Amino acid sequence: MAEQLDQLLIVDGDNAGRVGGGPGGYQEAPAQLAPAVIDHAARSGVETVLVFDGHGHDRKVGRTQVRYAGTETADTLIERLAHRHQSDRAVTVVSSDTVLRHVAQRGGVQAMSAREYADRLAAAPADEPPRPSGRIRYKLADSVDPAVRAELERIRRGQKPDA
Repeated sequence: MAEQLDQLLIVDGDNAGRVGGGPGGYQEAPAQLAPAVIDHAARSGVETVLVFDGHGHDRKVGRTQVRYAGTETADTLIERLAHRHQSDRAVTVVSSDTVLRHVAQRGGVQAMSAREYADRLAAAPADEPPRPSGRIRYKLADSVDPAVRAELERIRRGQKPDA
């Protein structure tokens, strides 16, 4: 029986953020996309690296790493991460960039469009079992681990990580 490799999803955050179509534009993409990706990674159990162009504070929240490319491009960082991990994991690169997906596939890595990934993020809550009917109100904050919620709040405020 073949050994199943752990999965690693590497997401081009700039592409996925644009496809998601949230308000706020380019500057707001990390704050809007990161919570959805972090939640999806936690629910699916798949290690995920969310990569953005530019400078920011790299951090790890649950099964998700949020990385900023710094002085290089996000595409370059994504290619390097995919190549580095392809021998010990089943790697999938998520991007709308056709060239990046082609380079990933030629290197033996799976590729997925940002649109397909955005559709998966949007469909993720539908995987939950139906809630009982009644007058009980639940808040999303009640279902998120307090440590994850605190880290998301730090991301939202643009603060540096604790450690």
